[in-house]
Amino acid sequence: MRNVLIFTLLAVFSLVTLAEHHKGDHDGKARHHKGMLKQVDQDGDGVVSTQEHEQALEKMADKRRERFSKMDSNGDGSLTKEEIRAAKQERREIMKEKRQQQEN
Repeated sequence: MRNVLIFTLLAVFSLVTLAEHHKGDHDGKARHHKGMLKQVDQDGDGVVSTQEHEQALEKMADKRRERFSKMDSNGDGSLTKEEIRAAKQERREIMKEKRQQQEN
C-alpha cells in the first residue's frame, strides 16, 4: 500500500511538472512528439517497434527512479510532504531560470 501511495505521488508530481512546462505551448506539443519519435525510434525506420517502446519505458522508469531518489532527501525510501514541496519548489526555480535565459 505504501509503495502504491509513493508511486502515485511521484506520478502526480511528474504530471504536474510536465503540465507546467508545456503550459500554453500548443506548437511545442507537435515538436515534442516528433522529438520523442526520434528518441524512441532507435533504428531510424520511422516506426516504433515493441522492443524500442519497451526500451523507452525502461529508460523513463530509470529517470523516475532517479528523480524519486533525488526527492528523497533523507534517503529513507519514502517521500514526505515536505520533501515533495521542496522538490516542487526547486523544479519551479529551475524552470524560472530557464525561461529567463531563453528571454535573454
